[in-house]
Formats: sequence, C-alpha cells, structure tokens
Amino acid sequence: MDGHAGNHTAAGLDVSSTTPAAGASFPEKGIASVESGANTAGNGGDGHFYGGIIHASLLIYEPINISISVGYGSVALANQSNNLNVDQSAFQMAGIGGPGGNDNIAAGGSISTFSGSGVIASGDNSAGNGGSGHFSGAIVDAPVVIYHPINMALASSGGTAHASQSNTVDIDQSATQIAGVGGSGGHGNVAAGGSVITLDPSWGSSVFDVQTGGSQAGNGGDGLFYGELVHTSFVVYNPINIAIAGYGSSAYAVQINDVSMDQSAVQIAGIGGHGGNDNAAAGGHANLLSHNLWGGSDTIATGSNSAGNGGNGYFAGSLIDVSVAIYAPINIAIAGPHSTAVADQVNNVHIDQSATQIAGVGEDGGYGNLALGGDAAHLLSDLHLVA
Repeated sequence: MDGHAGNHTAAGLDVSSTTPAAGASFPEKGIASVESGANTAGNGGDGHFYGGIIHASLLIYEPINISISVGYGSVALANQSNNLNVDQSAFQMAGIGGPGGNDNIAAGGSISTFSGSGVIASGDNSAGNGGSGHFSGAIVDAPVVIYHPINMALASSGGTAHASQSNTVDIDQSATQIAGVGGSGGHGNVAAGGSVITLDPSWGSSVFDVQTGGSQAGNGGDGLFYGELVHTSFVVYNPINIAIAGYGSSAYAVQINDVSMDQSAVQIAGIGGHGGNDNAAAGGHANLLSHNLWGGSDTIATGSNSAGNGGNGYFAGSLIDVSVAIYAPINIAIAGPHSTAVADQVNNVHIDQSATQIAGVGEDGGYGNLALGGDAAHLLSDLHLVA
C-alpha cells in the first residue's frame, strides 16, 4: 500500500446478529466468529531487500610526456598540463519502508449480537503507520583511482632542459549508503475499534473472546538490518617531474599540483522511523448483557493500542569505511659541472576521508498522540479476565 496517499477511510461494515438464542439443551449453538476489524488506511508499505548492491569503479590515468634533445647546445622542453575531474560517488539505498500517510481513518464496524459467539473482533485497525524496512545482504562501494603522470626533459652538454608539469585534480569517491530504514509515521490519523454490544438471553451459550483493541495510528516503522555496509576508497597519486642537463647546461623542473580528494562516507543502517504527531488509537466500547448463570466471557480486550511511537532500530553486521590515499609527487632537476639546476614544486592538497556511520537507532516518538483503551461493561455472572 502506498503510504503517501492521505485522506483515506477504511471501515468495517456494521454487523447485527439476531440469531435466536440457544436453549439449555443446545448450548453449543451460536455464532462462531464475528469480525469487522483489521482495517488499514494510509499505511506505508514495507521495504524488503535480500542480496547485494555493488558499486566498484576503477580508473587508471597515467599520461607520459618525454622530451630528449641530442647535440651540443640543444634545448629540451617538456610541458604537461592535466585537468582531471573524477566522480566515483555513489548513492545506494535498499530496504526502505514507505512513510505513513496523513489524515486517514481506519475503524472497525459496530457489532450487535443477540446470541452466543465464540469470538467478536472489531479492533486491530491501523492508519498512517510507517512501513518497516528490512535489509539482508551487503552494499559495497569500492572505487579505485591510479593517477601517475610522468614528465621528463633530457638535454645533452651545453643544452637546456626544461620540464614543466601542472596538475589540477578533483577526485570524488564519496558514498551515501542507506539500508534497513523504517518509514516515519503520518500525522492526524485515527484508528479505532468498533463498538460491541451483546445481549445474550440464553442459558448455556457465552462469549469466549471480545477484542476491540490492538489499533495503531501514526507509529514509525521498525528498521532491521542484517549484513554489512562497506565503503573502500583507494587513491594512488604520484606525479614525477624530471629535468636532466649535461656539462655546462641548465636544468629546470617545475611542478604545480592542486589536488582535492573526497573519500567521505555516510552510512546509515537499522534506523526506526519517527513517530507521527496528533494521532489517536482507541479500543472500541464493549457492552455485554446476559442472564447466563454459568456462561460468561473468558477475555475482554480493549487495550494494546498505540499511537505516535518511534520505530525500533535493529542492526546486526558491520559498517566498514576504509579510505587510503597515497600522494607522493617527485620533482628532480640534475645538471652537470658548471651548470644550473632548479627544481620547484608547489602542492595544494585537500583530502577528506571523513565518515559518518549510524546503525541500530530507534527514533523519537511524536507529539500530541492519544492511545486509549475502550470502556468495558460486563454484566455477567462469570467474568474470567478483563484487559
């Protein structure tokens, strides 16, 4: 059922039974079961996931730039400029329960009976509850980047070698992984059990079970997670810049690196949904009138109602975030006797390996909710249990 749709009404039909009462010699006759409850309205659907979601990206980027001059007084120039943007980000969701709708009504129909009945049930109605999220398996995100440009300039004696390398690199390996999350409960929902009135003039029949409670409104769904979330990022960044000149020569090696690496991860698993606000769950009224001298009702249940409760969070498994970044640029300038060697390197590096991991958390209950047990009036000579 789609929990987004609001303003729905689900109600059981009113039931009236006028079956003649059983005589003393036929105490077993009557109605075996009367049910007008178990209605639903605006509840979010459950999310189930079994298996694995895998996002595994691999990038190898390794340009090579070499300039060699031969002969006395020659010039070797090697220029390399790299602007690289790598997006290996991942957004993975699985086993998410839908949110409950708003302003829904689920009510059991009224029941009137003039004969013995085994079970009378008008409760167990639900409205605007968030669906549960179930996840079993694994979500894996394992991107790998290898970036290794090489820039070389070689000149002979009396020559000039100039190697220039400029790298602007942006690598995004961030991941958002969400699994086993219950949907939030809706707002302004009503779930109520129908009223039950029994008039039993018989001498041998009885009502074994009267149930008008167990209604739920605006509760957050449970979040259940079994398995593991894995986010593994691996970056190797090692530019090499070399300038070599012979006797009486000049060697210039210039390297400029602007690097930004985002290996952050947000991992959320086994989170219960929020409870809704301004919901009401109530058990129906139960009135039993009988002159039965030895019969009666074993159970009258109008409670066990709930409204606006936060869902439970269940987590069993592992949250793993392993980020590795290797950044080792090399800049070399070599010149012979009576020569000039200049090596310049500028590095601006930003690496984010932060991780946010949340698992097995129950959410807060809502506000302004009402859960009431119904009134029970029992005029019988034999009452075993009233709950």
